[in-house]
Amino acid sequence: MTSNTVPSADTPSTDPSAAGHSHDGTTYVFDEELGHTTASARAGLVEVLKRELIGPAEGDTEILTTPPDDRYLLGRIAPTRLTGAADDLEAVASTGAPVTGVEEEMTNATAEEDSGEDTDDEPVRRGLMIPASMGLRFQVPADPAELESIAIHVSWGTYESTGRDDAEAPVSSSDSASSRDSRITRYRRIPHHHSLPLRLADLTPGRTQDYVLEDDVTLRVDSYRDTSPAGGPSGRYLIELALCNDQITPRRIPVHAWMFQTQIHVDADNRDVFLPVHDPLLPPAPGVQPASDPEEARLELQYRDRLEFAVGRTCSVDWSLHKPSPGESAPRRAFQVRTTWMPTVETSQTTATPVQGAELNMRTLAAAAESPDAAPLRAALEPIVEAYAAWLGEQEAAVAALPEHLRDTGAEALAEALQVRDQLTEGIDHLLADPEARRCFAFMNRVMADQRVRSQIAAARAVDSGLSVEEAEARVLAGEYPHHWRVFQLAFILMQLPALTDPALPRRSGDLAAAQLLFFPTGGGKTEAYLGLAAYAFAIRRRQGLLETPDGPIDGRAGVTVLMRYTLRLLTSQQFQRATTLVCAAELARREDPATWGEEPFRIGLWVGTAVSPKRVNEAEKELERLNDRGGSGAGYRFSALQLGHCPWCGRPLTPGDVKIGSVAGSAARVILRCSDELGQCPFSEGDGNVPDGLPVLTTDEEIYRLAPAFVIATVDKLARLAREGHAATLFGHVARRCERHGYVPHPGHDSTHDFTGCTLGENGRHQAKGELPVATIRPATRLRPPDLIIQDELHLITGALGTTVGLFETAVETMCAWRAPDGRPARPLLVASSATVRNVADQVRGLYGRDVTIFPPQVLDASDTFFSRIVEVDDAHPGRLYVGLSTTGVRLTSAEIQTTQTVMAGAQLLFDRLGAAADPYMTLVGYFSATRELAGMARYVQDDIQTGLAKPGRDSRLPRRRGTAFGALNLGELTSRIASTDITATLDRMALTFDPSVDSTTAKAAVAAAAQAGKKVERRGASANPYDVVLATSMLQVGVDVSRLGLMLVVGQPKNTAEYIQATSRVGRDANRPGLVITLGNWARPRDLAHYEQFRHFHETFYARVEPLTVTPFSVTAIDRGIDGALVAAARVTQAGCSDGLNPEHNAGRVTEQAEALDGLVSKLSTRISAAAGEEESKYARDRLAGRVGEWKKRQREVAKKGGELVYERGADNASHFPLLRSAESAGSRGSRPDDAPFVVAGSMREVQPEINLLVSPDPARLIDDSTDDAPAWERQEPREASDTSDARTDQEER
Repeated sequence: MTSNTVPSADTPSTDPSAAGHSHDGTTYVFDEELGHTTASARAGLVEVLKRELIGPAEGDTEILTTPPDDRYLLGRIAPTRLTGAADDLEAVASTGAPVTGVEEEMTNATAEEDSGEDTDDEPVRRGLMIPASMGLRFQVPADPAELESIAIHVSWGTYESTGRDDAEAPVSSSDSASSRDSRITRYRRIPHHHSLPLRLADLTPGRTQDYVLEDDVTLRVDSYRDTSPAGGPSGRYLIELALCNDQITPRRIPVHAWMFQTQIHVDADNRDVFLPVHDPLLPPAPGVQPASDPEEARLELQYRDRLEFAVGRTCSVDWSLHKPSPGESAPRRAFQVRTTWMPTVETSQTTATPVQGAELNMRTLAAAAESPDAAPLRAALEPIVEAYAAWLGEQEAAVAALPEHLRDTGAEALAEALQVRDQLTEGIDHLLADPEARRCFAFMNRVMADQRVRSQIAAARAVDSGLSVEEAEARVLAGEYPHHWRVFQLAFILMQLPALTDPALPRRSGDLAAAQLLFFPTGGGKTEAYLGLAAYAFAIRRRQGLLETPDGPIDGRAGVTVLMRYTLRLLTSQQFQRATTLVCAAELARREDPATWGEEPFRIGLWVGTAVSPKRVNEAEKELERLNDRGGSGAGYRFSALQLGHCPWCGRPLTPGDVKIGSVAGSAARVILRCSDELGQCPFSEGDGNVPDGLPVLTTDEEIYRLAPAFVIATVDKLARLAREGHAATLFGHVARRCERHGYVPHPGHDSTHDFTGCTLGENGRHQAKGELPVATIRPATRLRPPDLIIQDELHLITGALGTTVGLFETAVETMCAWRAPDGRPARPLLVASSATVRNVADQVRGLYGRDVTIFPPQVLDASDTFFSRIVEVDDAHPGRLYVGLSTTGVRLTSAEIQTTQTVMAGAQLLFDRLGAAADPYMTLVGYFSATRELAGMARYVQDDIQTGLAKPGRDSRLPRRRGTAFGALNLGELTSRIASTDITATLDRMALTFDPSVDSTTAKAAVAAAAQAGKKVERRGASANPYDVVLATSMLQVGVDVSRLGLMLVVGQPKNTAEYIQATSRVGRDANRPGLVITLGNWARPRDLAHYEQFRHFHETFYARVEPLTVTPFSVTAIDRGIDGALVAAARVTQAGCSDGLNPEHNAGRVTEQAEALDGLVSKLSTRISAAAGEEESKYARDRLAGRVGEWKKRQREVAKKGGELVYERGADNASHFPLLRSAESAGSRGSRPDDAPFVVAGSMREVQPEINLLVSPDPARLIDDSTDDAPAWERQEPREASDTSDARTDQEER
């Protein structure tokens, strides 16, 4: 064994590193010279993190003036044994932390921070929390002919006190602690290095072998002999090394007893001897069953080359592989394994694969489609399917070369890909053979080209308001791909064209119909793919027009064409902006050629909760009046009808002043939003020849119901309102009457009451002229064609309790959307879903939608290459997203948050000072938290501890001071449920603001401060132009946020599932030129967090395969009991909307007897749909339950009739003359049902599945008063006790 320990010095050092610094960053020296790229800035920030959190910051023999156990959070191990001598002199002189205090504090802190979580991941609550050992486990061949020994290299550092600045002054043991602390103590680092060979012949499997490296520092070796085929004919050794600090110290640990910067490296003369933990290419060992789950077996195949060679213990691990020669496969053995306290993994970029000869320019494709000859379009598109077919041929040969135990799995994956190839071929053939499809394909490409260009113009002008539209357009068009498809987007669209053209196509509407899942990594461009589908659906539906069907005419010239649904309101906010740009482009194209595309305007509606947008026009009018009454800009006041921050066409800012409420273009009661362009150059601004009603946007429920926009963006929660909103039937094509002034209005109730009070005309009524409004009539409406395309974005979020409720309601939605094509075949919407992270998706889609699923692009043999997407090898030209792992064992999590945040923010300032704009992506820190409660704590720390720490760095720090952009304070943003929806768009826009080196560098801030101190006038940037220093977010951030500038994220605690982790961390580094840096700070007291940290590299290299399976159980007994009432009533009201004496109006709930036959038919349809998704037993229960609920409805009507009253759904019920059918789940409370209660319990939201809070203010007036104490004894004044009893009284009170 060889060792090397630098001797300690006897006198204090005068090294300048120990002196105070100016804290301007000028003295900080990087190990490697920084380049001027963003990737170099990121590498510099990682170096800062490592030096500041692990050390040594100033070299192997550094001298600190801060105790190292305060300075360094990572890489340290404590003594394993403690004495109980509290008065030990060494302990008195020590500045270490008491272990008992740490233990108690950490146990309590962890419990507080993670209370209420799953019990199977409870924090560890006993035992010493500071690790006394670290190490790793690995495998090597046991054959002595192949390997005789391995070399182990161990290193660490210790620190010893070298005296104080006033070392000559005697130190009295009686001095106060504050007096001693005021003297600066210095700590010199002593490096320790040891190397020893470990002969495999000397191993004793099953026994621990000790190798003493120094006094009380031991390397312990455990081994196990595995005779499985994984290690070759002679088997393998599983070896675990542990570096242990066996010192005995007092309970207050002296500084010199800690071991810092601990490391273990293992090699064998650069030979490939370290075996993978598991190699999928090897056949299963005898007696070991292969993966029984086909999906598990497929993942095993597709990730077979991403191997793990070691596992950490307390720390993490890394390994090294020899680079293969060109044409060779990657080696399946490592030549070195090692421990690391700060593991880093750079995940590769996924890029869309180009295809030689394929035309991707949208405008070129539009021109080719408009050509009377199909040859140009054939030449543009056929190279895609030809190249894919050739690639599949290569995959077929690769399947034959697989080991036998993987061959069947590979053949199954290949078969699915061949089906996708056939569907793609079918789509191209359909397009080439159908002139009408080509016309619509041209329309789609034209409006999508406009959407792409205008979206980029708007984004550029939102960041740089001084940029003109012409300058922005020129900049966009000068780009490499201003209006181009990616191959996978175009291929996916081509695959769906036959199903969008023929609504009764078997794979869209038949018994074997399949949902189409777009499965692509985050940031890959999924949104543009389904926006293209939406544009084609607009066009083909308008061209098919009015259809004569066996059930009567169906009008496709109006109505909702596309229903896009999300689970989170943040998604709706940002995607609404993108989709609005598409609808603007479609509306301008329609206005140019109304003869082809119809007279009905293309519009888009935002159908979400009333907390996000107003329900009625008069509510929006009152909001606007209140805002105008405030005067000024109205900043800080809510106006929820304005959901766009800037014009989607030209990028000009929009304010409440751009909204008018009134009449326009013959239509009454409208919320009109126009672009603020005063010159009228934007077609959606006020001006002659411009679109008369401004931007084609509807944000009130009332307008959406009356005008039936072509595109509706909704949250899934809103579907729960269908049972209470009869007018919403319009969205599914079930309409009653059409008023020329108000749009689609429902039938009045049997008692002439109106659900929509804005239009109370009777049959064939007439509105007189009023102001600018002409005479208007009302007449029966032809049923509108139901939505042709339903898009469910972020499918992975529809799971668990929410997914269960959604799945049950989908039975009603599909029944509402069902119709028959002219030839009598059943027709249903085409269902498209998208996600980047799904598992068990076939079962999920079956449970939710009762359909099979087609995944595009299909993964075949390798997750790195699907033909349509490929992993790009990481290099200087193609940096990936870099993940950095931290686990500060023995340190309170909040303390680690504060120190890590201070370090990374000060490091970003240092790099910004050195590199300027190249470091801008890392100047805004995005903090991600799993719970709002944890985030709220961090918000407090940012504005207190972190802000103070950045302004006043520690004595040893060479990092610069950092002052926030909010006039010295840190500018803090937030994306959580606590933020009003109207503020979300503004927050997203501000997240795109960049830091300016001339304003935000340390030098610039110092110059401003000096000028202000000298009394000179200083021009400051406006508050609205200040970029965020910190943005804190919860799960709201994980989907839908696309701010390309962001590059830095701190994830505090491992999110509860891998999908959330992948989605959230993908919000940074979305621009390949601004590579992302994700710092994952695990909660060391959580076993799951610690396991991910110890296997950090392998977890991140395979985390798409680690996504947990999704589960939905919509037809379980509990789910049916809780949700079937809402689904039944919603389906009944919607499908009966066209019947003048039907069940749709609020006051027609009592027409259940007259509509008994229709209800029986509805129950049959719902039961049939349920049977497509559920087992036989669940289907039978659902049918019986539906029939029973219809019987209960009839019974309620009979009881109400006996009382001489009328049955209503809910509104207007007084339990005197009008009795409700529905009640909210909450109104019953804990008292249970009473005989006179409304029998149908219908939740107001999809998320109302179980009680979540204990204190609730009831919306039910009858329950606002607690009468439980009415019979309690009367209160009596108590006489004060005698003085001698005061302490007892206080104790009694405290106990109570």
